[in-house]
Amino acid sequence: MIDFYNIYSQYTTIIKAVLILVVGMIAARIISNISGKLTTAKFGSHIGGVTKNIVLYVLVLSTMFVFLGAFDIDLTGILAAAGIMGIAIGFAAQTSVSNIISGFFLIADKPFEIGEAIEIDGQSGHVLDIGLMSTRIRTFDNRYLRLPNSMVANARIVNLSRYEIRRLDIQIGIAYKEKISKAIEVLDKVIKNNENILMEPDPLINITRFGESSIDFEIRVWIQRSALFSIRSELITSIKEAFDEAGIEIPFPHRTLYIAK
Repeated sequence: MIDFYNIYSQYTTIIKAVLILVVGMIAARIISNISGKLTTAKFGSHIGGVTKNIVLYVLVLSTMFVFLGAFDIDLTGILAAAGIMGIAIGFAAQTSVSNIISGFFLIADKPFEIGEAIEIDGQSGHVLDIGLMSTRIRTFDNRYLRLPNSMVANARIVNLSRYEIRRLDIQIGIAYKEKISKAIEVLDKVIKNNENILMEPDPLINITRFGESSIDFEIRVWIQRSALFSIRSELITSIKEAFDEAGIEIPFPHRTLYIAK
């Protein structure tokens, strides 16, 4: 004789478990997105992204436990096995754990944000993402660079985007026969005629040393960060043209040899 009650009970359990799984997964996605947006608004995009992933993983795991519990499965053994497996994986994945911990340090310290331009141990580019395991960068020559967080946390980091203005340093030399005062006058005129150079902080023209073939100068000017690369080329061109017009020589390296007889 068919036991319709048991069949009904089994189908009810399956439907209940499926509903728990579907609703739980949808709710996990919605709640993680909301938590990510709220955290992003308050603490920044990279903290928001990490928070979103953590909330999602916790809710998905919780949903799976409730799903299994709907079938009256004893989870004690599963939790014990998961604990033992977690310890084993922890020993085997010390590097990964180090990357995760370093990721949290980067989030707390905030040496850079997503979208900023940075330099890490000679590698430069824009930050694409800061994950739990790694930091991803698009280099200035359009290459994809993935760096483990443990390396990033211990590296020398230069943030190229944190401040709106940057100082531009240019070295130049004039021949020993030229007048220093005239060269300074020409350089000062070039600087003041360039509308992209800021007058505050004050531009500086320093005489740095007696070079092998020239009197060496260093020009220090402040400009908007966005114009850094274009202004360097523009300023060098203007200085060369102004020196040519004023008859000031930029010497080639040369040496005088004395031959004993």
